Amino acid sequence: MAQRGDGVRVLTAAEGVSVVDVPPGGRAALEKILEESFDGWYLRHSKGKLLQLEVVRAAVASGLPVGLVMLKTLEARVGYIYYIAVAKAHRRKGIARLLIEDSLVRFRQGGVEEVFAGIEMDNVPSGGLFTSEGFTHASFGEVSKKFGAMRAINMYRMMVIVPGESLVWKSIT
Repeated sequence: MAQRGDGVRVLTAAEGVSVVDVPPGGRAALEKILEESFDGWYLRHSKGKLLQLEVVRAAVASGLPVGLVMLKTLEARVGYIYYIAVAKAHRRKGIARLLIEDSLVRFRQGGVEEVFAGIEMDNVPSGGLFTSEGFTHASFGEVSKKFGAMRAINMYRMMVIVPGESLVWKSIT
């Protein structure tokens, strides 16, 4: 397995981790990963989104889910990564990075040109991961200037950006 400079091992295809779609009827098995990753409001919200969103992808190793990502297309060319969660026993192995990269490919194939994600400001590992994947911070003013105030308000409403979170985005065209 290759090494990244920050100590996170980079997964290779030979290591048997794949990313697959999880249909609504198969998502209950992913709740344990959410429970290991979130608490309070985030846990409740992530469990609700797990059942609601059109796209949930899971990283699978040895036939078992070890991580997940939840995705939504907000409008024609704008996507949003709701949650990324990795089982505690499988963290720092590149699974979250694999899920982000898979998400970007999926969004690009669907015609999405820009992808957003909300991260907790005090979640340094998550912030570093998104930054290393080319995401940059975006204020409401920047989003409003780019998309117009009404579209920005509507996108924020769908993203559910809450106090203590920072919005990040990336162009994937």
